[in-house]
Amino acid sequence: MLLYIHIPFCESKCGYCAFNSFENMITFKNQYIDSLKIDLESSLHGMDKLDSIFFGGGTPNTLNPKDYESIFNILQSHIDSDTEITMELNPNRDINALGEFKNLGINRFSIGVQSFRADKLELLERKHDPKIAYKFIKNAILCDIFVSIDLIYDTKLDTKKSLESELKIANDLGIGHISCYALSIDKNSRFHKIKKNPTLKNSLCYDLKNALDNLGFYQYEVSNYAKNHKSKHNLAYWQGKEYIGVGLGAVGRIKNNRIYKQSNFKKYIENPLKYSIESLSNDDLRLESIFLGLRSEIGVDIDNINTKKLEILLQEKKCSKKNNKIYSTNYFISDELALWLI
Repeated sequence: MLLYIHIPFCESKCGYCAFNSFENMITFKNQYIDSLKIDLESSLHGMDKLDSIFFGGGTPNTLNPKDYESIFNILQSHIDSDTEITMELNPNRDINALGEFKNLGINRFSIGVQSFRADKLELLERKHDPKIAYKFIKNAILCDIFVSIDLIYDTKLDTKKSLESELKIANDLGIGHISCYALSIDKNSRFHKIKKNPTLKNSLCYDLKNALDNLGFYQYEVSNYAKNHKSKHNLAYWQGKEYIGVGLGAVGRIKNNRIYKQSNFKKYIENPLKYSIESLSNDDLRLESIFLGLRSEIGVDIDNINTKKLEILLQEKKCSKKNNKIYSTNYFISDELALWLI
């Protein structure tokens, strides 16, 4: 079983961000933590060990390590030596907290660097500079746990050469896992509201992949590249495993039920146990397995796929077949393949 815990606080909200996060709300952190613990205890009731835990946001390290102690007291009986525990971090926060987060039980850091270029960070409205990012990453690696970073590409400032340079910096720092996301402007973001769209017209995704291949990183999902570790949490999503979502606006899936926690901050604080359910049919789950499987190394059971259409994709080498499973040979077009197959 997987567990996602949402921390909605941010020091500032970037223009491209459409996530369920809030700036200038940190004064409500104690009320939020109290409600989160009620939600967590209820959600974990009767549960055994957790395969992975992921603290996402928002910016989880807007909270101090001490703020998490009572949360980890609840989690402790569900954690063993194999449980992957990831925390998303912004590099402009307290660098001295890294060791304390490790001592709590965090064994994987996911750092939202987004870029190693000052001009690109300014374009993305990030609140740190490259020097801060270097120092933060070096100290994270010194904690001797797995370290991943997020990078954004396909901004109007990107070129093949500039991306190669950014990726080389990450590699030279000793990063073992990189998540690369093409910039997109969602309708709930500030950039969309003010009609600002700094995206690149022609994607550099293939240049990015080639650069990462040359550095020894293996693409195991459309946005994720690994050198020394893969994300157990993300792989489990793509395998279609059940997951629990705890916190404001969190989503979970148990059997055929998708569970949505309240996304209104005030209402969640008042009643963290209220949620809505979407019933999923077996066909819904089948379609989801095709989309998730094709965009990752997990693949799709051949029994879930239209045989006639599949033969065409195999002949055109857009998919490969092995041990009764189908794999996309190009993750960047996996969604199109999935739509065509279903």
